[in-house]
Amino acid sequence: MTTAFTTIIITFLASFIQGVTGFGFALIAMPILSGLTSIYVAAPLVALITLTNNTMLGIYYRRSFDRKIVGQLLLGSVLGIPFGFLVLQFMPTAWLLTALGVLIVAYALYALIGPAIPSLQAKAWIYGTGFASGILFGSYNLPGPPVVLYGNSQRWPQEKFKSNLISFFWINAVLVVVGHGMQQRISEEVFVQFLITVPGLAAGLFSGVMLSKFFNPVIFRKVVLGLLLVAGIQLIITGIKP
Repeated sequence: MTTAFTTIIITFLASFIQGVTGFGFALIAMPILSGLTSIYVAAPLVALITLTNNTMLGIYYRRSFDRKIVGQLLLGSVLGIPFGFLVLQFMPTAWLLTALGVLIVAYALYALIGPAIPSLQAKAWIYGTGFASGILFGSYNLPGPPVVLYGNSQRWPQEKFKSNLISFFWINAVLVVVGHGMQQRISEEVFVQFLITVPGLAAGLFSGVMLSKFFNPVIFRKVVLGLLLVAGIQLIITGIKP
């Protein structure tokens, strides 16, 4: 199986999952593409794809997001993204892969077996969530875990949950793509791979959004988290190999 074909399949599956759940593209795609290419190719590539799919989903869910909440998350995120770029620039690749794997395993285990987290009402929580997401977005393209956990703690309805996350991820994706461009990480190789992923991206999103009403979201999310757990363990093994 060629790298290009594998990339298309990964993009389709990750986009399908995001179409169903409203999040999860980078959690699925980033660890696999990092192992398939390198984290320095995967990071800007996933950022470009994330910007594209969040643009499509943002148009679809544009009427449900809370501007105040998204604005507060973004303020923290803008401060965190530069720290994420520094992490990507100065940490060794093996450390990055291992840290990414540990992050994904911890998130998957908590989501599968962890207790429900309490409602986090203090303002510091929402800004801190945005800051943590910015660091993860700038380095690993993985802003999801802090915001997903915060959203769960607020008991947002499903439409509001999806719309807030997608709106937040879209604006962050713009900032991250600009940052990668300024640091000359969006190479010809990255752009060509991005163009290759477009058919899989569009098909995955369309299928996920259209078919999501037929899935039991609780069971489906557990399957996704199980796959993430396997991917995270595999990435840790890749990172610690001599």
